[in-house]
Amino acid sequence: MMNILLTNDDGYLSMGITLLKKLLLPYGRVVIVAPSTWMSAKSCSITLGHPISINKIDDDFYSCSGTPADCVSFALSSLNIDFDLVISGINHGLNISYDTMYSGTVGACLEALTFHKKAMAISTNHNFDLVAQFFPQLWDFVWKHQLLSEDYLLNINFPIGDKVQDIALGQLYYRHDRHYFEEREDGYWANRETESDFVHVPDSDCYQVTHDIVSIVPLTKSYFSPSLYEELLKRRND
Repeated sequence: MMNILLTNDDGYLSMGITLLKKLLLPYGRVVIVAPSTWMSAKSCSITLGHPISINKIDDDFYSCSGTPADCVSFALSSLNIDFDLVISGINHGLNISYDTMYSGTVGACLEALTFHKKAMAISTNHNFDLVAQFFPQLWDFVWKHQLLSEDYLLNINFPIGDKVQDIALGQLYYRHDRHYFEEREDGYWANRETESDFVHVPDSDCYQVTHDIVSIVPLTKSYFSPSLYEELLKRRND
């Protein structure tokens, strides 16, 4: 039986994680370790300098006062369970383009890679019924094509509409985002304007989610690019 660690960044009582556990149970044992409060946009931050608390809710069900990455780190290092797979989600909202830089959903999976565990992040534009309907097809697609690896995570986003025409690999599209702060009486509020997700790059995540395609984008754990390193070495030696 497969051991699956399930986490998220929306909290242990969120609709997404409750549904995802139900969808995963046919495939193995599901253990939830998820944040006790909302932890969106925490990326892969971890808690240092003060303790986190772990609360056992039920068998195979824990809440954690820390970040999504803390949840994964605790589960993989302290529960004495040999997990085969880490899944984060279902996130309330898409994690495409630059969203992946900030996403706690994705950050949890990046933490899993440091433990050499296969991982996938799953997000939806609040259409949980669509995920429930097509999750078995997604699961079969991932395993049929042997997409999982300890060297990268799968960032999966369901379409923004109410139907699925296809499941496909995609690439990260870099939107033209603008960040700014608005001063109010109670302080400054962070805001972001994003380029329309409707872009004409057919294999990009932004295009796929607007064209009824479940987008699967591989993301690596490293900022380092060997090809860029070699290119810069050549420039230095020229």
